[in-house]
Amino acid sequence: MSDASSEKKQNGVKKVQFSERVQQAIHDLCTTDLCKPNVKVNDHINKLFPTEQSLSQLDGIMGSLEQEVDELDVELADLVEEFGEAGVIGNSALDAARASMRGLEQRLTKVRSRTQSSETSVHTMTRDINQLDVAKKNLTSSITTLHHLHILLVGVNNLSAWTVSKRYSDIASELPAVLNVLQLFDAYIHVDQVKSLTERVEKLKVDLSNQLAVDLKNCFQNGNINQLAADMCKVTAVLGGKLEEEFQKWYIDQQFGEYYVLYSDNEEVAWIDQIDQRYRWYVTKLAEFERNGMVKVFPANWEMGRRMSMEFCTSTRVALDRLMTKRRTELDWKLLAHAINHTIMFETLLNKRFPAKGDWDFEKIIWRVFNKYMDVFVDAQSSNLNEFLDGCANKIRTGEERPIKDTSTHAFPLPSSADLFFLLKKIITESSKLCAEPDALLRQLVKVFRQCLRGYAHGCLTAFLPQVSVQTGMSTASLLQNLIREETIVRLTPDQQFFTCCLLATADWCAETTVQLQEKLKQKVPELDLSQEMELFYSISNNALTTLVQDVEAACDAALQAMGKINWAGIEGVGDESAYVSAIRSHLRHSVPLIRDYFSDRRKYFAHFCLKLATQLVNKFYGSLFRCKPISISGAEQLLLDAHALKMFLLNMPSVESSVVTKPPTIYTTTVTKTMTKAEMVLKVVMSDLSKPEDFVQNYARLVPESDSAELQKILEMRNTRRSEQQQVLAIYRKEIEGIDPPPTTASNMPSALSAVMSIATDGIGDSSMRRLEKLVKKKL
Repeated sequence: MSDASSEKKQNGVKKVQFSERVQQAIHDLCTTDLCKPNVKVNDHINKLFPTEQSLSQLDGIMGSLEQEVDELDVELADLVEEFGEAGVIGNSALDAARASMRGLEQRLTKVRSRTQSSETSVHTMTRDINQLDVAKKNLTSSITTLHHLHILLVGVNNLSAWTVSKRYSDIASELPAVLNVLQLFDAYIHVDQVKSLTERVEKLKVDLSNQLAVDLKNCFQNGNINQLAADMCKVTAVLGGKLEEEFQKWYIDQQFGEYYVLYSDNEEVAWIDQIDQRYRWYVTKLAEFERNGMVKVFPANWEMGRRMSMEFCTSTRVALDRLMTKRRTELDWKLLAHAINHTIMFETLLNKRFPAKGDWDFEKIIWRVFNKYMDVFVDAQSSNLNEFLDGCANKIRTGEERPIKDTSTHAFPLPSSADLFFLLKKIITESSKLCAEPDALLRQLVKVFRQCLRGYAHGCLTAFLPQVSVQTGMSTASLLQNLIREETIVRLTPDQQFFTCCLLATADWCAETTVQLQEKLKQKVPELDLSQEMELFYSISNNALTTLVQDVEAACDAALQAMGKINWAGIEGVGDESAYVSAIRSHLRHSVPLIRDYFSDRRKYFAHFCLKLATQLVNKFYGSLFRCKPISISGAEQLLLDAHALKMFLLNMPSVESSVVTKPPTIYTTTVTKTMTKAEMVLKVVMSDLSKPEDFVQNYARLVPESDSAELQKILEMRNTRRSEQQQVLAIYRKEIEGIDPPPTTASNMPSALSAVMSIATDGIGDSSMRRLEKLVKKKL
């Protein structure tokens, strides 16, 4: 049995467990169901012999099974024989492999022994070489140290002698080497000789610094600017520290001594009106400094030209700030602009001569001192804008900038609006050029811009917007002399109408341009918001449009008043449209095309105009219907004809007298149709049968769904319905439609005499007087 298998005892019977590989091989050899593991023999026999009759085939099946067993025996014998031969061959191959492995192991042992021997030999050889390398390194270090020590000793001795004899040229070449070599002995400072040399060098530096402090000043004060001066500066640069800083400061102070005296605060030339002379003085000084070869005298790393320029700019900035603070009341924008322009030119020159390098940057170094005085610029621009607005208003007032109808075929913005935004753009441009911090200045200017835009809107547009005025006169009726007034509409002249359109175009253009201005300024001032100013201009446009609508609408009031004066109860038959409809049509045919031409390049405002005008007219027509009382059936039919004719005309009003007929906007058509249809339904209610109040109320609710009991009462009064019938119908309506119990009406308690007077008086008054009269009467009651 193989090593991969194991034995287990279960119920006293040993069970052989084969490996997965053996089990798979057995499974591949199985060709019948009897070979498969876990086969159930009883089930297989039942499958072969399901019935008693099938037992007759027992002999045949037994024969086939015996034949299959014989074949398996033969095949098994062949396999056993073949396996025996393979075992012999395998054992031979295994013995040969083992012999080869033993030979290989012997060879590896010999190679390992030879390697160990070679390693020992190499280690012995390299040990001597390493000792030689260490000795060489120590010797080289010792020689180098001795050489450096020699250089240090010789250098210190030479420097001591040269210092006494003031041989600064030799000192300038030797001192850097000595100081560099001395740094190499920092690790040997504990050595007495090194410590002594270090102390000698430090003492030498102190003596040399003291000597140079005197010699340098004497040399430059006497004007002996030669090679000796250059050598002393080189030595000073090597020593560095306090000596270098003090000499640089001393030299710069010497150069600017004249400047401090000439341009002291009490000198008139120091004021900013002569600031160009300051810059001219320094340019001359700098040119002289470079022309005389002073640049070569000082070490390059000193950057004496930059240092002098920085000192000039710093001192000048401080002086200018001090002067402008003292004399702030003398500042004006022209003077400030003069100083700023010259400062910008001077700084541009400096930046070209000395480009930015590290901390040396002359960009806006003096310019920024003027930032705190930019309120002078802001105040000046505010004053200029106010003068401009006053001039614009005066031009409109005198007629110089008041367009008339004959000047153009269409409305156009006033020229002053373009001048306004051009001026604002100019101010923005100037602020960006003349202020070192233009964004901060723009934030201050935003307030001025807001005031300017509002000032133009109120002072130049709203102030001159024509109005449709109403003149009121007393009626001759003594009984109602305190209640009723006759009103006369004073319409716009053709020029006023055209000027109103121009004001509308101006406000619209200003609103659109304000949006562009806001977008431009937001690049610099992100938090900017000019929405209130834009809304102001749009409101002016709307007011101008309302004025135009009131003007055109006012001409229709007489026709609508005439509509209420017709004896609609006496009309016996339906004819053509009434005269008041023809009058309205004629007026609109004349007025609307003119407005359309004025707004030829602003079609949206013509659409708004038509919508407002139509809304006003249909609402007035609807209100005038209730003054047409009493009314007969024929009168109601005539009014229905008039309402249809007016509706059809209003639907086509935007294209009236136009060669190109366009479909009006949906909102326009919906508005006109809704109100006029309601008027038509009211007239149909007037014509309906009232013999059955319940049916009348249901019919009314169906024809006029958006209504109330007050409106129903007006319709009943148009029919000249008796008071008792009105109360009955209203009670049914309130109960069935409104769902409330009707309160007692005040109209029933109204004195009959007063009702009669009101009936007579209201025939000759307008809509506004009628409304005031009704309110007063209700208040009295």
